[in-house]
Amino acid sequence: MSALAELGVESYVIRLPRFGVKTAEILEGVVESIPVDKVDLIHIQHEYGLYVNLEGGFYGSLKQLGKPVITTLHAVGNWDVDAVIASASDRVIVHNRYCAGRVGREAKYPNVGIIPHGCKPTECPPEEECKRSIGVDPRASIVGYVGFISNHKGLETLIEAMLRVPDAALLVGGGWHVEAETMYITSLKERSIGLMPRRCQWLGYVPDERLSTTYGACKVIVYPSRFATESGALLMALSHGKAVLASRLKPFVEKEKEGALMTFTGVVDLTRKIRKLLKDEELRSRLERGARAYAETYSWPKMAQRHLNLYREVLEERKKL
Repeated sequence: MSALAELGVESYVIRLPRFGVKTAEILEGVVESIPVDKVDLIHIQHEYGLYVNLEGGFYGSLKQLGKPVITTLHAVGNWDVDAVIASASDRVIVHNRYCAGRVGREAKYPNVGIIPHGCKPTECPPEEECKRSIGVDPRASIVGYVGFISNHKGLETLIEAMLRVPDAALLVGGGWHVEAETMYITSLKERSIGLMPRRCQWLGYVPDERLSTTYGACKVIVYPSRFATESGALLMALSHGKAVLASRLKPFVEKEKEGALMTFTGVVDLTRKIRKLLKDEELRSRLERGARAYAETYSWPKMAQRHLNLYREVLEERKKL
């Protein structure tokens, strides 16, 4: 929003409750709170869990307002829901070619376009300073994961790989959003600490002001997701200029082709690449440069300009109707 504001765009933000039971009445209230006389268009940020299959009525009410509707799909794959959104939106934004191909192919809508998820290039403090701040031995080589934790994030793969890299330590930052630990997280933490005593540390949820310190303590960041359409946490690691290893999923392969990261398949391959990156400073530096270049290419100001161009295009089309 701040990047759009820098371009002179005035935004009115309506916050949908993230947690708790969603009802059609709650979503209707969201629609009713839109100041129709003050806005030129409506831009929806869509996540499946936020709308819990109530999209039909919600988008039906939005259409009745008579304003252009743009939707950013942060995930794709529920074709019934995607079709409702694509048919009701003037434009649908996705973040990569993989998502565009799935929505365009499965839902058969031509109004789907790509605007990559933005990045905020950020410098980390010196590595040893970060380690001391977190309470990690400055002499240790740290492999990290920073992000939300759930069973599709694949941390079991990272833990198993790190068992085979005895000369490095594992740092895990994150939780289930901002809430207390889930049973799954507690079990995973206890198992990893039991298997790697004295070389495994869990930080819990990492607030924004501690992200640079957490990323800065790590030589390598790993994202072992089993499924992903995009990853804000991975993009945050790239924004901090870190060497990143990610599961060989199609959205991550796209970034690998741009030189932003390296992908892996399975525990053995991950183990080999962790060892390689920890020892090969030249390779690690190349990935760090690639990460920074990616973050600059897709910085928030540049992505804001692409959004503004799209807004203008949609509004011009409406004038011709």
